Amino acid sequence: MANTMEAPAETPAPEKQKRKPHIGRRAFLATAATVTACGAGALAAPKVIPALESKAQEMGRDALLNEIGSLEGVSLDAAIRAAEITRAAVQVLVLPLARFFSLMGTGALALLLGALDLARKAMALLHLNTSVLDAFRDVVASWQRGIASLPIALDAYTTADINSGEKYLRALKQMAEHPHVG
Repeated sequence: MANTMEAPAETPAPEKQKRKPHIGRRAFLATAATVTACGAGALAAPKVIPALESKAQEMGRDALLNEIGSLEGVSLDAAIRAAEITRAAVQVLVLPLARFFSLMGTGALALLLGALDLARKAMALLHLNTSVLDAFRDVVASWQRGIASLPIALDAYTTADINSGEKYLRALKQMAEHPHVG
């Protein structure tokens, strides 16, 4: 007998149904929150950025003013005191000597040294102590040696502004203590 049985015809496998992409509720909420935050940021940026910039500038200024209050380990008060003492010394010592030597010229120092030498010899003849006179002569001799190394002409010291440094330090102290005034 003939094999009349035929092989069963293969039936095509049912195709899987293509599913529509499904977005979960959590993903949707996260996306919505992100979009909302970005939108709020874009709307607030024109107001927030200038406020942040001014706050950063203010913080930088405050830090600078705190640093200025004491530079190199020296407080502004100590620098002002030093400027006051320097100004007083300049007014009492430097200016009168500068005026005298600028009027008399550098030859005045040579004359003064000669007079001091004569006085020393006279004191030595009388067996008097000359240590004070010798010390003064050394000072005058150092002036004579140092006068050529001055950074400006001697008569310029008589007209120099000796108050600017102190004024500057006082203004700096005022700015450090009251940063938002003026």
